[in-house]
Amino acid sequence: MAGSRFYINPDPDTSRSILVAGTARSGTTWLGDLIASQIPCRIMFEPFHPNLVREYHGFRYFQYKRPQTDDQKLQSFARKVLTGEIHNRWIDRQNEKLFPTHRLIKEIRANLLLKWLHMNFPAVPILFLMRHPCAVVLSRMQLGWDTDRDIEPFLSQPDLVEDHLREHLGFIQTATTDEEKHAIIWCVSNLIPLKQFLAGELNVVYYENLCVQPEVELPAIFKFVGHSYDASRIAKVDQPSQTTKVTSAVVSGSNKISHWKHALNPPQIEKILKVVHAFRLDHIYDDSPLPLKPGK
Repeated sequence: MAGSRFYINPDPDTSRSILVAGTARSGTTWLGDLIASQIPCRIMFEPFHPNLVREYHGFRYFQYKRPQTDDQKLQSFARKVLTGEIHNRWIDRQNEKLFPTHRLIKEIRANLLLKWLHMNFPAVPILFLMRHPCAVVLSRMQLGWDTDRDIEPFLSQPDLVEDHLREHLGFIQTATTDEEKHAIIWCVSNLIPLKQFLAGELNVVYYENLCVQPEVELPAIFKFVGHSYDASRIAKVDQPSQTTKVTSAVVSGSNKISHWKHALNPPQIEKILKVVHAFRLDHIYDDSPLPLKPGK
């Protein structure tokens, strides 16, 4: 892709950036692609990766930050990202636009920073994508992703434990199955932003609603980021994203929102939902494929 290395960075004003955040395997790349299909965007792929982005070295894999914290190093890095000053093979790997007008930052490791980012860069619209925990856990397990290595950054941050995880420590430390551990990662990654933002302050997009009623969800998403939506280009909804795997329901043709009900057995589903209940997120998702919360 020529645009991955050669492009004109848009106006550095942070209002020219759109942040799409969520857990891994939740559909963030797909949502980013949908937005970029109508808004000429420089797609910036997961810049908050401490192992692959030199300027972010020294931060945690899932870095937590109390919203009121003054962190000049983090603020400097975040500004480089949100103004497009940063350039990196990893970050620009999916960019295809030579002359973009906006930046689309797709991120799966900054959920614990979202409120801090919002307070420091309020002009940046944040779309927070949520997907059913069973679907996310299934995808992570099919890919053979690690669990303990992803949970370690949570437990090694005293502020995070003190603010949000202390009551769950016993449960986290005694989890033994892959289903439980992947579900813990989903819960922590979603719990923190949902707790930190005030009601109605975070624009939550539910993956399942986007699949089922794109004609309702997409106009609202584009309105939120300050753009009109062209309904004639809705066909992009059914196209798999660049990170979709061959096992995905999008590729295989299975129902995108209920595939997990057939791919996971009842004991696995029960283990996952038990974790969701323990973190008190079962008011959002239960054993139904659709979210329980109506709309935004």
